[in-house]
Amino acid sequence: MFELDGKVAIVTGGGSGIGSATSQRLQQAGAAVVVADVADCRVQAAGWTCDYQQVDVSCEADLARLCDYVMARYGHLDILVNNAAISSGQALAEADRERSRRFWEVNVMGAQMGMREAAAHMGAGGSIINLSSITAARGFPQWSEYGATKGAIIALTQTAAIEYAGAGIRVNCICPGIIDTPMAMREAPEMVEKNAAVFAPLGRIGQPAEIASAIHFLASDDASYITGQVLLVDGGWSVGTSLRAFQLAMSS
Repeated sequence: MFELDGKVAIVTGGGSGIGSATSQRLQQAGAAVVVADVADCRVQAAGWTCDYQQVDVSCEADLARLCDYVMARYGHLDILVNNAAISSGQALAEADRERSRRFWEVNVMGAQMGMREAAAHMGAGGSIINLSSITAARGFPQWSEYGATKGAIIALTQTAAIEYAGAGIRVNCICPGIIDTPMAMREAPEMVEKNAAVFAPLGRIGQPAEIASAIHFLASDDASYITGQVLLVDGGWSVGTSLRAFQLAMSS
């Protein structure tokens, strides 16, 4: 089930966190995986038996070079996982134009141009999976820049799904909740874990492998009639307030 034998996949931001788990998962399912990351992760990629290309997704030339490399080496491209992103919190009142511009260049334009370049080399049966966030589904204080860019990813996914449907290319989106990744845990790990434990109905932080499994399904032919969809993998957070949070509020 969910076999990817003979498929070729690109995973942007594939060097750590969700990208790392996804790269390994797709490779284990039989795909040839090209890890694309701005950081030098050749050692990790070799350990996973994945290929590696150093890529800045905010640079169109890098994305074009990446796809040219894949076509020259493998002859076809079947899967794109747009995972690369930057994040950090800042109050809306303190918003800085240049900082915000960088968020849009990496998180939105990187995905948009990545889809454009990859789809030009894909045939029928191609699958693009974009990574959004729970911050696109509900407001989080001090995360306006990140949430806005991740909301844009949903809009891009839905439009691309319609535009590429005629070519047989599916485009879907996953919104992770709070996941135990270096990026998510960089600033205040104890607070992050506590928030997940209190507010997520499942009562815990998510793991990168749990997102990778959803990506794996959408990348496979088992999801051949699914396109334009937004899948929240968030421990139930987007559904509503957890029972524990409700009880804490009532007892205070």
